[in-house]
Amino acid sequence: MGRAIGAVGKNHAAKRLELLARLTTRLTEAEAMHASYRELAASAGVSLSTLQHYFGKRDDIVAAVLQQAHQDAAPYIAALATPQATLDATVHLALAQLNLGFTAFGVGAIHALALVEGLRNAVIGPVTVDAVLEPSIAALATSLAGHQQRGEMRPDIAPRHAAIMLIAPPLLLLLHQHELGGARDHPVEIDAFLTAHASTFLRAHAATPATSGD
Repeated sequence: MGRAIGAVGKNHAAKRLELLARLTTRLTEAEAMHASYRELAASAGVSLSTLQHYFGKRDDIVAAVLQQAHQDAAPYIAALATPQATLDATVHLALAQLNLGFTAFGVGAIHALALVEGLRNAVIGPVTVDAVLEPSIAALATSLAGHQQRGEMRPDIAPRHAAIMLIAPPLLLLLHQHELGGARDHPVEIDAFLTAHASTFLRAHAATPATSGD
């Protein structure tokens, strides 16, 4: 008797996740990007036909890696979307989470892969936007909107604009220092930068009695 359809589906999904983990490791290795389809199959320990069966084309593999990274980050994105007790706390949480993700949890490697593969690519580019960049922007915008509703952030600033203003400079710096190797010849004290950036953001965006209507 053959296996039930549900069991086959679960086995397929489990095998796909197993292969995806190997492919993620290969695609995010330092100085080892642009792996060919054949190299990816070898790193996953499967034939070309098996790799195609589970993922499709090479762009589909990269897209799957980025989408899985998005799923893995779901708890952190959810935390970012939740307003903290104060606007100050939300701002510092967002910056600390971004910095820690880059240095300890592979966020930098995923961003590097997304940019290397996604720029001017009609398939991977939109996935980079939807799975790598937009989740943090949208989550932080939701959180900032909550602070705005409490009267803690200026009412004349769009939360989405504020979210981009908060995330973009440190994201550029982290790419500069880590993924592009800028720390070697052009080092920046990241913690000091983040502290200064948070202060500047709060001065520009936090509500005052005049802007909050109190």
